[in-house]
Amino acid sequence: MVRHAFVRCAVAAALASSAVVATPWAAGAAENRAPEQPARADLKTGDKECAAGAERPYVRTRPQLRAVLRDPDAQPVSAEFEVSWQGGDGERQVRSASTTSKRSGSSFSWTVPEDLPALTEVSWRVRAFDGTAWGPWSAEGAPGGCEFVYDNEAPAKPSVASPQYPNDDVWHDGVGVRGTFTVDSDSDDTVAYVYSFIGGTPKTVEPERPGGPAEFSWLPEREGPMTVSVQAQDRAGNRSAPTSYRFRVKKGSAPAAHWKLADPAGSSEGAAESGGKPARAGSGVTFGAEGPARTAVGSAARLDGSADAYLSPGAPAVDTGGAFAVSAWVRPDEVGRGMAAVSQDGDGAAAYRLGTDGDGAWSFALGGPEGAVVRAKGGTPESGEWAQLTGVYDPAEKTARLYVNGRLVDKAENAPAPRGTGDAQIGRALGESGQGGNWAGRIADVRAWNRVVVPAEAAQLAERAAVRAGHWRLDQAPGGASPEEDGGQPLRLGGDAKIRRDDQTCDPLDPACGPGNPAMVGEGELLLDGDGDFAATGAPVVDTGDSFSLAAHVRIDPAAADRTMTVLSLPGEHNDLATLRYTPQRQIWELALAHEDRAGAETTTLKAENDWASPGDAQHLAVVYDDGADEVLLYVDGTVLARAPFHHAWKATGGLQVGRAATADGRGEYLHGAVDDVHAYAGVLGEQEVARLRVSS
Repeated sequence: MVRHAFVRCAVAAALASSAVVATPWAAGAAENRAPEQPARADLKTGDKECAAGAERPYVRTRPQLRAVLRDPDAQPVSAEFEVSWQGGDGERQVRSASTTSKRSGSSFSWTVPEDLPALTEVSWRVRAFDGTAWGPWSAEGAPGGCEFVYDNEAPAKPSVASPQYPNDDVWHDGVGVRGTFTVDSDSDDTVAYVYSFIGGTPKTVEPERPGGPAEFSWLPEREGPMTVSVQAQDRAGNRSAPTSYRFRVKKGSAPAAHWKLADPAGSSEGAAESGGKPARAGSGVTFGAEGPARTAVGSAARLDGSADAYLSPGAPAVDTGGAFAVSAWVRPDEVGRGMAAVSQDGDGAAAYRLGTDGDGAWSFALGGPEGAVVRAKGGTPESGEWAQLTGVYDPAEKTARLYVNGRLVDKAENAPAPRGTGDAQIGRALGESGQGGNWAGRIADVRAWNRVVVPAEAAQLAERAAVRAGHWRLDQAPGGASPEEDGGQPLRLGGDAKIRRDDQTCDPLDPACGPGNPAMVGEGELLLDGDGDFAATGAPVVDTGDSFSLAAHVRIDPAAADRTMTVLSLPGEHNDLATLRYTPQRQIWELALAHEDRAGAETTTLKAENDWASPGDAQHLAVVYDDGADEVLLYVDGTVLARAPFHHAWKATGGLQVGRAATADGRGEYLHGAVDDVHAYAGVLGEQEVARLRVSS
C-alpha cells in the first residue's frame, strides 16, 4: 500500500512539474489567431467576380478558382478549395484540394477537376490554414458563396432576315439606303449576336431576353453583292457556327431633285434636270455665268445678294421626315455674313440650310422643334473661290454631316428631326423675319436626295480633274530649249545646263559619261553643274492661287551632298511661293511655301523626315497643293511623307524654275545633279496619279 501511494505521489508530482513547464507554450498557443475569412471581393471564378443566384457567371472552360488569403498574424497560409454540385443521382458531389503555403496576402488558385459536369450549377468556397488553425469558409454568413455554370456547348446557328435587303437574286436599293436586319436563335441561352459585314469590324447586338430576336441596321456605302456573317453567343461566350446572309445592293438612287442652273443667259427659271419642278428665278438672278473650272459643271447662275436673289420650284425638294442630303457648287462674293445656298421652308424657319454662317465658316443647319438648331460647320469660305458643299442628315444616327470639297469637315451629334414640308429655296432661307440670307455670288448644280449620300459619293461630287499644264521630257533641247510635250512653253536652258542623251558619245574623262548613269526617264536628262546652271519657262505654267501639282525625277551629285540645292521653284516678284529643295543637314527633301510675295515673309515648311535623300540615287518628287482643302502635300517616290495646312496661296508671276531659287542675294541654291521628266498640273493629283508619274517614261 505504501509503495502504491508513493508511486501515485511521484506521478502526480511529475504531472505537476510538467504542467508548470508547459505553461508558456499554452499561452503562446492561445495568442495565435485563425486566418481571416476570405473577402468576397478577393474571389474570382476565372476572370469573373464571385457571384451566386441569377448573377452567377457562365464559363466556357473549366475555370481556375482564385482567392487572396490573409492571416492577422502575418503567418504563411495555405488554401483549401472546395467545389460541390448536385449529381444526377441526387447525391451531393464534393471535390476539394489544398495548396502549399505562401505569404499572407498572396493569391491562390486551383483549376477545377475534369469530372466537373457541364450545364450544372456548381458552388465553391475556400478557406485558409496557418499551420495551426483553420479560418472560416468564404461562404459562411452573408453574402454567401460563389457559383458558376460550366457550359461548353455552342448555341444553334441564328437565322437572318431583312425586308430591305432579302436574301434573293434581286438587286435592291441601294447605296445610302439603310436596311434593318433581324436575327433570331433556337437556343434559349443566346444572349448576344455577333455580326460583321465583309471588310467591316465585328459588332454585337443583344436581344431583350435570352434566346429572343434582335435587330441591327446597316448603311451600304458601295454597290455589289454583300454578305453579313452572324453568330449566336451564349452566356459563357460560346459562339455558334456562322450564318452567312447574302444579298445584292444597287447603286445609289438618282437625286429626287436636281437643278444644274446651266440655263442660257436670259432664262427666267432653272430647268429641272431630274425630279421636281423648274425653279423660278427672282429678278436678282442671271444665268450664263462661268461654272467651276475642271468640272463637268459648265455654267452657273449669278445671284446679286438682294431680296430678289433666289430661285424656287414652289415645292419641297426632299422629305425631311427621313434621311436626306443636299449639295451645290457655290462661289460667294461676300464672306462677312450668313448666306443660304440651298434650304427648304419649315414651320416658321428653314428645315435645313446649306451655306455660310456669320462666323465665317461653311454651315449645314437643321431646324428642330421649338426653334432648336443644330449645325455642322467648318472650312473657310473665300470670296471668288468655288467650293462644293454637301449636307447629309441621317435619322438613324441622329447626325448632320457637312462635306466641303468632298471632305467631311464636321459631324453634329443629336441632330433633331427637321420639320419642313414647304418649298425648296435656292439662294435664300426662311427665318424669323421671313425669307433672307440671300446669296451673293454664283450657285451651280443643286441636288437633293431622299437618302444618305455616302463619303465616296460626296468626294465624287466635288471632283475637279487635274489638267496637265506642262510636260517636259528633257530628252533634247534644240536651240537651247527643251520643248513642252503639247506645244506649250519650253524650258529654256541657262548657264552651262545641257541635255545628256544615252545615245551620245562623250568624253571618257567626264564623270557623267559612260553607262553607269543612264537617263532616269526616257532617252535623256537635264544635267546641272551647280554653278549657275538652270532651266526655266518664260511665264507661269500654273495658277498657284488655285490647286496645282508639280513633279520631277532628280538625282543629286554625291560631290555636292554638303550644300542646299533647289529642284523646283515658283517665283513671284519678290519671293518664291514654293521651293522644293534638298537640305544637307539631315539629307532630306523639304518644301517651303511663302505666305506673302515679299522678302522675309513667314513660311510653311514640310520636311520628308522619314526618307533619306540619297545622293547619287534617282528619286521622284511631287508637290500637290489642294486649294479646296487648304492643304499641301509632299510626295517622295510615290508616298506622302509630309502634309500641312496652307491658307496663304498667292499667284506666282514668274516662270517655273528648275535647279534654282530666290535667295537674299538673288538667284541661288543651284542644283548639282540631274533632273528629268518634269510635270505641271492645274488641279490636285491623287496618290495613284502621282504613282503613275513616278513610273512614266
